[in-house]
Amino acid sequence: MAAVAVLLLFTGCTSLERNPVPIDAMGRAVIPGMPDIRDWGDEPSPRFQEDLLQSVRDEWEATGSVGGGMEALLLSGGGSNGAFGAGVLSGWTKAGTRPTFKLVTGVSTGALAAPFAFLGPDYDEALEQLFTTVTNKDIYKIRNPLTVLRKDSLTRTDPLAAKIKQVVDVAMMEKIAAEHRRGRRLYVGTTNLDAQRLVVWNMGAIAASGRPGSLDLFRKVLLASASIPVAFPPVYFDVEIDGIRYDEMHVDGGVIAEFFLWGAMVDIASAQRELGVDATQRGKASVYIIRNSQIDPAPEQVERNLVDIASRSMITLLKAVAMGDLIRIWALAQRDGVDFNYIGIPPEHAETPAGAFDPSEMRRLFDLGRRLALEPEPWNKEPPSFIQ
Repeated sequence: MAAVAVLLLFTGCTSLERNPVPIDAMGRAVIPGMPDIRDWGDEPSPRFQEDLLQSVRDEWEATGSVGGGMEALLLSGGGSNGAFGAGVLSGWTKAGTRPTFKLVTGVSTGALAAPFAFLGPDYDEALEQLFTTVTNKDIYKIRNPLTVLRKDSLTRTDPLAAKIKQVVDVAMMEKIAAEHRRGRRLYVGTTNLDAQRLVVWNMGAIAASGRPGSLDLFRKVLLASASIPVAFPPVYFDVEIDGIRYDEMHVDGGVIAEFFLWGAMVDIASAQRELGVDATQRGKASVYIIRNSQIDPAPEQVERNLVDIASRSMITLLKAVAMGDLIRIWALAQRDGVDFNYIGIPPEHAETPAGAFDPSEMRRLFDLGRRLALEPEPWNKEPPSFIQ
């Protein structure tokens, strides 16, 4: 990969053909047959506002009440460090305090874990297997350096696509659809690289749609959210505007957000007023954030070479994005009276390079996450920069 990176600096690249959405029409592009299963994640969304209302109606119908608190779980990116989050979920189950989440969101490796987390403890073993046994060859294949300049990535992700197809099957889709109909929600974020914006996908709505190709679309969204740009190829979605077909280029959701909540998409207070429900009826809401990486600065002496400088710069950028997301969600939680909870890989424990899938290292991180989750008070109540 280092040799390819050097070649990129000195060699012109040939663009591959595509049919992108016209710039002035990007906000109108829809997935054919499923126009309401996604939206921008950075502005008010009428369709997600309605989805929030419908989720409460569905909950009423399924349970006869909207009692209890509303718990949301946010899963971050982190590549092979996703083993840490899988361990946290396993330990949380053993501790006997893991709630049934109203909302689960994920990006990147967190997107791959999100369906398992959404379906609860019954899927803990499968999640552990996924995040402690895979190797590099199960995720990607490195392209020939002599041909990579004519491609859109340094590797191919056929193995990852095959792994997603193996673990996300019809039975899982049916269970996710059933929980969606009960008022629970599963969202995944991708980055629309053409638009430079986060796209939030309503995965439960895809699962419950009954549309031909819904299972393939579900898997494709997970692959897109985990597609680290340049290293992995983008995922192209067929979309349409006024009956005309185009393609959209999507990459890792962590390019824009390391984790996300509804944010600007919905107005919870407005929804409560419309439904005649107030916070006292639901109980206190809680948000739990699992950061599959470290977030504190980790000083080290960087080698003077292209690969190390590029890698260090990317890690630093992602830490800054994650800290910004964490502080923003903490501030919103303070404003709205939401119980804030955060856990990440402690600075005294080494993390693995995100693209290195070493089962022994992933097992170490899984065991670390599990052990921390079993401690009496595993959750931080403020972002790390605020903790004395």
